[in-house]
Parts: sequence; C-alpha cells; structure tokens
Amino acid sequence: MPRYLRYLSFCYRAVLRLYPADLRLPYGDEMTMAFQQFVRDEYARAGVRGIARASGYAFREFFTVALPRHLMSDWLIAASLSLVITSGVLGSLVGIMTERNPIVHPNQPVVNLCR
Repeated sequence: MPRYLRYLSFCYRAVLRLYPADLRLPYGDEMTMAFQQFVRDEYARAGVRGIARASGYAFREFFTVALPRHLMSDWLIAASLSLVITSGVLGSLVGIMTERNPIVHPNQPVVNLCR
C-alpha cells in the first residue's frame, strides 16, 4: 500500500470515529475500503488533484451524513429541549424577581429602591 494511501486511510479512520456508532460499527470497514479505492482511482485519473478531490468528498460527507445523524439523535433532542425549558423557567423567575412593582401586603409601606 502506498504511503499516501496509508496516511489518508489513517485520517479517514480518525474522522470515522466521529460518525454515530449505529453507522460506524456495521459499515466502517466497508466505508474505509470504498474510500481507499476511490483515492486510488482519483490518483490514477488526476494525480495529486484527484487525492485532494477525494479527500474533499470525504470531508463533505461528514457534514452531510454524520453530523445530521448526530443532530437527529434522541439524546441531543432531549438535551436541547431541556435547555430551552430550563432557560424559559429561569428567565421567568428572574423576570418576577426583578419586577419594578412587587406585590406587597396592604399594610406594609412600599420602599422604592429604583430612583
């Protein structure tokens, strides 16, 4: 195996670790072999530019396949909803606590601290 192919395969394997496990575990070896064949073909066809093109396709694939799969995970959706709900509750509590005209007992004098 040529040195450039070993290096690119190593890099591709490293990026493949960022893919979701349900995609990476069953298809990781096949994806690596397909990438290696693609790099070989592109190198034979266009030389160094072909290698750059193949690497660019692999890089783009991460953003079009792996990242959307991560964004659709149940864990991420639950964490996002939790963040939104918690922020809303906290914002409401801060708004109530900093209200300019607080509710006071009728017999208690009102002290205006905001002058």
